[in-house]
Amino acid sequence: MFTFKTVLSRVSYRSTQVSRSFTSSLIRKNANSDLDKSIDELVNIKLSTEKSKVPELDQETISTSKLIDTFNQYEPKVMSEEVVAPGSKNPIPINAELNYYAPLKHEVKYGHLKAEVIFKCFDPVNVEFFCDFALRAAYYLGLPATGPKPIPTKRERWTVIRAPFVHAKSKENFERKTHGRMIKIWDSDNEVIDLWLSYLKKNSVWGVGVKVNMYTSEPLQLSDKMESIEANKKALDELSASIETLSKDTGNPVSQKVLELLKDPVFTKHMSNKEIEQLKSSS
Repeated sequence: MFTFKTVLSRVSYRSTQVSRSFTSSLIRKNANSDLDKSIDELVNIKLSTEKSKVPELDQETISTSKLIDTFNQYEPKVMSEEVVAPGSKNPIPINAELNYYAPLKHEVKYGHLKAEVIFKCFDPVNVEFFCDFALRAAYYLGLPATGPKPIPTKRERWTVIRAPFVHAKSKENFERKTHGRMIKIWDSDNEVIDLWLSYLKKNSVWGVGVKVNMYTSEPLQLSDKMESIEANKKALDELSASIETLSKDTGNPVSQKVLELLKDPVFTKHMSNKEIEQLKSSS
């Protein structure tokens, strides 16, 4: 009888194992309750995953994940060790360390040419150094710049006698090379360009010549402005003639009163030095 119970229990255990994969109503034994519970949880998880659909990712999320994978594969290399400034325990600032690298540049957006700056020098080292300085100054002022573009080198040669008496029959050759670079400024305000040029003039390099071609946009009614300038110029000429006429008319009290009013600082600040001297001499 005992043997029969043992065999029956084994059979019932096997039947529970077979039926467990098809139904959740199981006959559990107290001895294997923890194991059966964990198996049921795994089955439920598997069924829930099969019923639920995997959400589709948008293109932006996919590109971001690819970008993250790319950055994970990137292994930056340290080109030089960290340099500590002399006399202090702090490292050199990043803007000072950038002098060891190529100058940064702003992107050209609209393509409106505003200025062409031409640098010329007999020494290529000085012109390269000054162009590098100009590009860095343009970057910190927010000027989109391109270049420096090399300009064809100008060669000049002279052949002269070595001396007027003893070495008159022997000749000597001299050669001079003028190196040039050009930087173009785009999409900028003329006042900012003037500020940049004044800064370059203040910190100029010896032996480097600078030539600037600036491009400005004027309205179609430019001729009217030119006519107004000519009219103002004629008015100034008439003012000097009027002062001369009033100074000669000494007997007229009105003329003398007008001269007295013209000597007031309210009017003299709009006059030239020549007209002010003419007023002083008339009194």
